[in-house]
Amino acid sequence: MPKKIEDIIVPVRKRSIRDVPIPESRRKNEDISDSSLPREHNFPEVGHRDIDLRRENRRFPKFFGKSVWVATGVAIIVLIFAALSIFNGATLAYVPKSLAISFDKDVYTAHKSGEGKLLYSIIKLSGDKGLDVSASGEEEIRRKASGLIIVYNTGAKQQRLRATTRFETPDGKTYQVQDAIVVPGQKIVRGVEEPGVIEVKVYAENPGEEFNIGLTDFSLPGLKGTSLFSSVYARSKTEMSGGFMGVEKVVNNQEKAQVRVRLETTLRDELISEARAQVPEDFILFPSLSRVTFEDLPQTGSLSKDSATVNIRGNLQGVMFKKSDLTNHLALGKITRVAGETIDLVALDSLNFIFVNTSPADLLLVDEIKFIVTGEVTAVWRTDEVALKADLAGKHKRDISSILNNYPTVLSATTTIRPFWKSSFPSDGARISMKKLPVN
Repeated sequence: MPKKIEDIIVPVRKRSIRDVPIPESRRKNEDISDSSLPREHNFPEVGHRDIDLRRENRRFPKFFGKSVWVATGVAIIVLIFAALSIFNGATLAYVPKSLAISFDKDVYTAHKSGEGKLLYSIIKLSGDKGLDVSASGEEEIRRKASGLIIVYNTGAKQQRLRATTRFETPDGKTYQVQDAIVVPGQKIVRGVEEPGVIEVKVYAENPGEEFNIGLTDFSLPGLKGTSLFSSVYARSKTEMSGGFMGVEKVVNNQEKAQVRVRLETTLRDELISEARAQVPEDFILFPSLSRVTFEDLPQTGSLSKDSATVNIRGNLQGVMFKKSDLTNHLALGKITRVAGETIDLVALDSLNFIFVNTSPADLLLVDEIKFIVTGEVTAVWRTDEVALKADLAGKHKRDISSILNNYPTVLSATTTIRPFWKSSFPSDGARISMKKLPVN
């Protein structure tokens, strides 16, 4: 029977990696390696496929490292965007409407009380200052103690007290006023009865240090036996001081006068500075509408045996206005405003204020003052920022122009919205900030 060709051709045997013979050189190296290790450290036989897989695993960390860096970068970008989204907000920077106004010796009147008038208040301060001066000799001195008291009147009518009226302490020490005074009668303030008051200076009836006393009450012995004895009385405002009898160092009059000028200049500046510090934030005080008077105080001893200390007291009475009241009054006739509009006068204290003629001798005793204003300031319109925030909340940037049409007090504006890819204002008005820019 003839053979088929398939029976003659020997089929080729497929060889696997396990059938490939290991080269002799490698076989020897492996034998050496195996024999050189202790038995307990011999490793199990590893096939060629396992070796290839191990090589592939050694290449994997490179690819894995790049993946980690890419993932980290993406995470950081996501975090940045998330943070920007959380801290979203907007700022509207605007230039307010403004107008320059000038004053050329314009005359105004202010009052202590009244409806529809420009009102003013008085701030009063006192301060002492001394300076050592070389003495030119000694002399016998007899000096009376003095101080300030407040006289009260609870009666309905004012009471006139003549010069040298006596005020007596509970222990019998007597002090007198030098000039006649008038104590106002009781008045009703906001539904409450308040006694009339006046502040005066009194001097001890006799010289000597025993009349230097602290704060106390006073009665008027001249009114004993009358109904006025209980309705008119006084209390100390300052201690009684300066009483002296004995030998004291003498200072040359010319040198004393020069020192007094220096003390007055320094004390005036200190009193005005202190008054400004005490004025409430919404009030303003003008030094040119302040009156400062000085009085000599008894000289005192110095650490140097050849010197004496010259002392003076300064008394300041300053006029102060509420800023909004003064602004509105000065703006009358200068600018036109729509009902409800309010303005501020920038650098209001740069205006020059002076009394008409001369300042009153005692600002506490007058009910009105007249003053002249000169200079130039800028009136700046206020914008209702709370209402503007509410109108902007949730609106697109393209709506800004139409919204600002309802705010004529805004001259121009620019916006910044965060994060940068957003084009609408936050829906929460609290995340919208307002920045008023200075006017040109």
